[in-house]
Amino acid sequence: MFNIKGTNKLEDYIIISIIALLSIFSIIIEIVGYNRFTVTYTKEYNDSAYKVGLTAAAIINKDNIPSYLQGNSDSEEYKTTYKRLNILTNKMGTSVIYAIKPTDDYKHYYSIFNSVNKNSGYTPWEVGSIHDTSNKKYEEYYKQLMNGEIDRAVVVVREKRKGYNDHVTSLLPLKDSNGKVAGILCVQRFMKNLSRARQKYILEVSSLTLIIMIISIILVKIFIRKQIVQPIIKINDEAKRFANDDNKMKKEIKEISKISEVASLAISINKMENDTVKYIDNITSITKEKERIGTELKLAKSIQENSLPTTFPAFPEKHEFDLYATMTPAKEVGGDFYDFFLIDDNHLGVVIADVSGKGVPAALFMMVTKILINEYSLSINNPGEVLTTVNDRICSNNKDNMFITVLLGILDTSTGKMTISIAGHEDACIYRNGEEFTIDKRKHDIPLGVMEGYKYNNYDIKLNSGDKIFIYTDGVNESENKEREMFGLDRMIKSLNSVSSKDPKTILEKVKEDVDLFADGADQFDDITMLCLEYKQKVNNMKNRFKTDTSELEEVTAFVHKSLGDKVNKKIIMKLDVCIEEIFVNICNYAYKKTGYVDIEISLDDSKFAITFIDEGIPFNPLEKDEPNINLSSEDREIGGLGIFMVKKMMDKVSYKHDNNKNILTIEKNLGGK
Repeated sequence: MFNIKGTNKLEDYIIISIIALLSIFSIIIEIVGYNRFTVTYTKEYNDSAYKVGLTAAAIINKDNIPSYLQGNSDSEEYKTTYKRLNILTNKMGTSVIYAIKPTDDYKHYYSIFNSVNKNSGYTPWEVGSIHDTSNKKYEEYYKQLMNGEIDRAVVVVREKRKGYNDHVTSLLPLKDSNGKVAGILCVQRFMKNLSRARQKYILEVSSLTLIIMIISIILVKIFIRKQIVQPIIKINDEAKRFANDDNKMKKEIKEISKISEVASLAISINKMENDTVKYIDNITSITKEKERIGTELKLAKSIQENSLPTTFPAFPEKHEFDLYATMTPAKEVGGDFYDFFLIDDNHLGVVIADVSGKGVPAALFMMVTKILINEYSLSINNPGEVLTTVNDRICSNNKDNMFITVLLGILDTSTGKMTISIAGHEDACIYRNGEEFTIDKRKHDIPLGVMEGYKYNNYDIKLNSGDKIFIYTDGVNESENKEREMFGLDRMIKSLNSVSSKDPKTILEKVKEDVDLFADGADQFDDITMLCLEYKQKVNNMKNRFKTDTSELEEVTAFVHKSLGDKVNKKIIMKLDVCIEEIFVNICNYAYKKTGYVDIEISLDDSKFAITFIDEGIPFNPLEKDEPNINLSSEDREIGGLGIFMVKKMMDKVSYKHDNNKNILTIEKNLGGK
């Protein structure tokens, strides 16, 4: 019917799509109709079983049920009742009608009447015979019916046993003349009729739907071919001709369809061809220019990114401080920059700046300023004098009258003293350990590049262990949301204080996250640049090497005592001596087959000390050994493990790693402990 590879490919796709939609629609109709049919038919099925049950209940003398169970089932009354039930069962097409009396636990029941349809395949039960309640639903319903909680119940059973049929059972209470429930009447019907009715329904609906689909497809195919497919083929042929014929106009396509969208498409093709011919030369030249500019911007961005330090931790060998910095430009290249550098072993320079303007000119001006600040800081080591010198250099050749705001600080890592000079830049935020970030408001000097010969001033702050300084450009506090509301200094301080005790990287990530949430998708109009520096107490490091000979223990202990000095109380020293002896003697006895060496490194600050034992002996992790049961006697306890157990109890932290063919065991103790 369809030629998918021929010229009518579009037509075929449309018809296939229509067939798919009609098929889905018909399936939905059949499913909905099937479900509604099933619900309606099932309700009628259940109601008919209930009505048969009412008739059967009227036949039974409920007052005589106890006597039937006691052996009076040979009476004429019982036989007459049983005969009537048999007639009702076969006439009404039920599979079985039976009356029962459940036991007190409802897990079994006694048979009173059991009228079986001759075509059901069932075997009648004897009066008084006891049977299991095999279904939990039956057990619950028996209980509710016998207690008078409900007046009827319906149970649907899906049989999985071979030779058994799915069935529905309607349950009714049999009440004697006093209103007491004497038994339960059950009317069961096979669900074969329901299944046959549903199959017939599906067959009829499917046949009708198929006929409608075929008629609809034929009519739609004729309409689509004339009003859509053939006109689109003409439009497509003209578009191909235009594309393959050096973009030259031929003749306009006239009205070819009564469908307005298709006719409009033909008009649009005519206009497109005309506009394309007119502007093709301009587009070519503009494209080349954009490619050139794009290449230059990518190169400028790469140069700028490479000029900023991005390796963190910046100075891993330096334990006196930790810092982190980020710069997010508003355009391809930005006018902000940050920098940090070691002036000497005890001095760290940090700088953050914001150039007036954006784009490539600002980026070039930024790079020149960055190089000058870095160069003079290494030789002058005074922020105010550095900015004074750099300002004179910039003003001497600043034809475009550009200027730059700068905050330059130099930290003495041995004392925590930081000298800062501000050239029109934002105030720094200071965090004192255990408190909150606050803005350190100072008198500002003018930006660089405004006036030659200007003298820049310094001011000092003292950072203690755990203190932090946060510096930034106005792209942070002046970020705007879609309502043109600014992020502001209050929100920035709140964001800083939400993570004030965290490391610098976490702090900057939190501020950037809050700025982005506040902006809520609004365009970024300014560069966002931040730097956070945390000062830490200067750590004293000591190191010595000893032979793995137990006779060296006294020298090892003396070295540790001398390194720690008077910062450690006597109680900790006594415990430490036990730990040193245990660790050093074990290394001497087990690390090497012959004598070797062990390096002992000690780090000490105002809050804690750490002692590391390093040997190149046999790899062994003492922390993996199970802890001994100290409740056992020495005879019953396994040998080994007690020493390292004592070390872990006496020290605050014990760690081990095997790195570069070396065993590295470290013990740590807080000086505030016992």
